[in-house]
This record gives sequence, structure tokens and C-alpha cells, in this order.
Amino acid sequence: MGYTLNNIKSSPFKGLDFSYITSDFGYRTFYNEVTNKYDSNFHNGIDMTSGTEIVAVSSGIVTDIRDNITGYTTTYGSGNHVILYHGNNIYTVYYHMQYNSIKVKVGDIVKKGQLLGIKGATGYATGPHLHFGVEVNNAWVDPKDYLLGIKTIPEYLETNNAISNNTDITYIVKSGDTLSGIASLYNMNYIDLAKYNNIENPNLIITGQTIRIPNQTNNSNIITYTVKSGDTLYDIANKYNTTWPKIYEDNKDTIGPDPGLIYPGQQLYIKR
Repeated sequence: MGYTLNNIKSSPFKGLDFSYITSDFGYRTFYNEVTNKYDSNFHNGIDMTSGTEIVAVSSGIVTDIRDNITGYTTTYGSGNHVILYHGNNIYTVYYHMQYNSIKVKVGDIVKKGQLLGIKGATGYATGPHLHFGVEVNNAWVDPKDYLLGIKTIPEYLETNNAISNNTDITYIVKSGDTLSGIASLYNMNYIDLAKYNNIENPNLIITGQTIRIPNQTNNSNIITYTVKSGDTLYDIANKYNTTWPKIYEDNKDTIGPDPGLIYPGQQLYIKR
């Protein structure tokens, strides 16, 4: 049974201090009008239908977007979305926006009330709505307390120096990357990395996507090297006291099938 949430202090909808809630936070069973079956799952946010323009509830840095989904799909369940980091290991998520409506890009620092996109019905959505969620210390929490002002989402400051100086470091997905390849760089299991980033399908990551790496992983001896004109894997390996087969194995998805072919501008990850 839906209800109206009133007296919203920090709204994800421009100009509104209320919204009709069609699905609440927590475990739920509902009738899926697309499949004509009942579905059950843990709902990690709330579904809000009143409003059109979706805005940031607090200033934050954009850590992930998707803007290429055109309709219903369970493969990309969050549909077109924006994820913001606010500091203190707090994230807000805005799911199911209209195709090609997102107004920000990864790395942008947005202000409270800044337009993010338009409400839609993309991904695992049977009708137009915003799925709004709050993640704190890698766990989903009921977002209503934050909307009503009972709890506060911090204002992101540029002096936070992005996520890497807080709990996590970040990896920006490059063309050719796989989640298993990224996980191996940081001595992680790719399934664990997928769960940590709420990635529904570990085989589907997109260029420009931000992957969060827990700071407890063994990453202190990993460096990023940008290939220069005339470089060879052999030369790079000698520079960093390792072997070219090891560099190739760690960067196989980037380099491709021929270790003799590397190109200026490629980024290689080297474990020393």
C-alpha cells in the first residue's frame, strides 16, 4: 500500500516537499506488471513517484552514471542512474531515469539542488518513478530519515580530495577492462568486488564507470604507468624491477593478445 511522505527537507525532486511512495525500504513482495508474476526481494531504497526533475539532495561528487538504457531490463536493474559521494563514506543513488536525460558526468562536483536528470522507467522498473537510496559504510539504510532531516547527508567539500582519501580508493574503468582483471590487480575476488560495488552483472561494466576498491586490499605497491612512445614491456619491467610476462598478465585485457603491441597513452598497472 502506497502513502505520501510529507515535510521532506532535502528532496530529490525539484520544488517538492512531498512525494508519493509506492514501495518502501526493506523486504517486499510485489506484482510485476511486465512479467505478470510476483517478485520478492530486498528493496534497498524507496520508490518515489511525485515529481519530474531529479536533483541532488546534498552536494557531492559524481562517482557513476549510466544513460543508455531505453526501457525495462533486469540486466541493468538500476536503469539510467547517478551515484553521488558526499564524504564520510555516504553515497546517494538515483535510479531509473529517462534515457539520455542525465545532466552530469563522472567526476563532476554538484551542488545541493542541482539537476541530475529526469524521472523515468528504465531498468527493473514497471512504471515511472525514482528509486532513491542511501548507503552508509557499505550498507543500505532507510533513506527517509535523511529526506526528513532526522539525519544529515554531509555536504561534499573539494578538500575531501575525492573518495581515495576516505575509506576507499577508486578505479575508473577503461575500454577493454573486465571486473576480474581489475580485481586481480588488487588481490581481490571479482565476485567480492562486484558485491562491494553493487554490480548486478559482474560481466557487464562500462568505460568511465567508477569501481570502489576497499582500502584494506594490498594496493600500496601498485602504480599506474602511462605508456610513452618507444616503450616496450621489457623496458618498463626493467624500470620497475619486475618481468614483462607479469606486467602482461596483469594488463592482458588492456594490451590484447600480442604483448609486443603497446601504444602511447595506454595505462598499465604494475605490481612491484
